[in-house]
Amino acid sequence: MSGKIRKRLEKLNVVDFYVLAILAFYELCAIVFFPRVKNAGWLILLNLLIQASVFFVAWAADKKKENRGILLFRRIYIAPLVYLIYYQAQSYIRVINPNDYDWLLIAIDKAICGVNPTQALKAISFPALTEWLQFSYMSYFFLPLIHAVELHLRRDDEKFRQFAEIIVFSFFASYVLYFLLPAIGPRFTLHDFNSLSSDLPGLWLTEFFRGIVNGGEGIPAGIANPALWVNRDCMPSGHTWMTLVNIILAFRFKSKWRWFFLIVGSSLIFATVYLRYHYVIDVLAGAAFALLSIKFEPKLSEAIKKRGLFSGRT
Repeated sequence: MSGKIRKRLEKLNVVDFYVLAILAFYELCAIVFFPRVKNAGWLILLNLLIQASVFFVAWAADKKKENRGILLFRRIYIAPLVYLIYYQAQSYIRVINPNDYDWLLIAIDKAICGVNPTQALKAISFPALTEWLQFSYMSYFFLPLIHAVELHLRRDDEKFRQFAEIIVFSFFASYVLYFLLPAIGPRFTLHDFNSLSSDLPGLWLTEFFRGIVNGGEGIPAGIANPALWVNRDCMPSGHTWMTLVNIILAFRFKSKWRWFFLIVGSSLIFATVYLRYHYVIDVLAGAAFALLSIKFEPKLSEAIKKRGLFSGRT
């Protein structure tokens, strides 16, 4: 490897490596399945542009190392990318693994619980609870972002680095795992999606929040058959995975928001089943992967840095 290339790579950190790696995985998917992936050429071009932007942001931040504003941008520019990378996975999942495995997840839930949990939870539902849980579910992306900004403002760069590496790795790992057991969730398989508003009503903002979630999951408003459009992203539950990682690290790092994260995050995890987005087995898998991420990602990070190509700065 030339000294010039090595010097540029040294400006990157482990989070940058994770971004470059998952985009490279997507590019490989688009190339291998090019005739079957819609807009494959544009997706490859988009990913190459994002990868180039990662290098540019790293270079710009390295030039202004003491500027905390630029450092903050370098740290949070990944936030919108996380959603873009999530959404792009759906372009490949249905091509590589076109089968839905809801039947298997339903059977596992029945074996674990003896009943279909989302149907059983209807007995305890009431509008105020639904409203709170829908709000909690909507906080998914915001909870880790609040924690990240807090660590930045505390100038605790080492804890920020640990948090950023684990949380970004967890997001991307969950996207890859969606390829293994694509599923659409109990809203469509065990319940009538179009009757959700009357069957599980909230108070004031539930319908607004549901509309945002539906749009984010690829369901156009008023579509005739939403099950054909919704993203295959149930197994494992990323909401559980990322929320649990955030809660554990918040208590480990003594975040001033830790009790808020615990209360809202616990509600969010319960909401995944109550609101019929996930099966119980999705939640259990998400929790297991959260614990594995916290344990093993730091070892992966150290192995990457030992290669001498990526810095430990985040």
